Amino acid sequence: MNKMQYIVAGAIALVAGFVGGSMPDALTRTAESSQEGREITRVIVATEIHLVDEEGKERWILKLSKDGEPAMTFINKAGWAPMALGLNKTGVPYCNMVLEPHKAGPTFSLLDSDMKTRAVLGLRESAEPYLSLMDPTGQVRANMGSIDFRNPLTGAKEKRPVSSLVLFGEDGRILFSVPKPSLLPASGLMHPG
Repeated sequence: MNKMQYIVAGAIALVAGFVGGSMPDALTRTAESSQEGREITRVIVATEIHLVDEEGKERWILKLSKDGEPAMTFINKAGWAPMALGLNKTGVPYCNMVLEPHKAGPTFSLLDSDMKTRAVLGLRESAEPYLSLMDPTGQVRANMGSIDFRNPLTGAKEKRPVSSLVLFGEDGRILFSVPKPSLLPASGLMHPG
């Protein structure tokens, strides 16, 4: 072999080695991404991440606050940010749920392993707070705070103030109430004077 043949053979060997060495990696990547239709990124390094809907509206933001602490904000379709989680400037965790005007309020619900709601802490549309505890059938058994219910003695609908405590039996009857429920129908109440 002459010098030129050695150079050509060496160049071919170099190219073949490069192609052969990179081919398994390219085949593996193609197989992984075609199997699920996407590649998985294990680590994202950023100071801010925005999740947007199909229209490009921001729906979720993860970023560092002006104090350098992590904060996560959820934004609904109307553009209202009803919920935020994060750490305040002293590093203490917070969870804010904000009542959107003229809407039912935010709630914090606890569910059992059968996915049945057993406790709800929330705000009513009137912005009045309440805490309701339910039995496994979903029947409210205890309510502290604002509540609307039908008085079983009078049949009238009653609205209770924030300073209320009502305990219900399995059948929905009132076992205990502060303040006490009305004993007369609303039309039969006597007014002083």
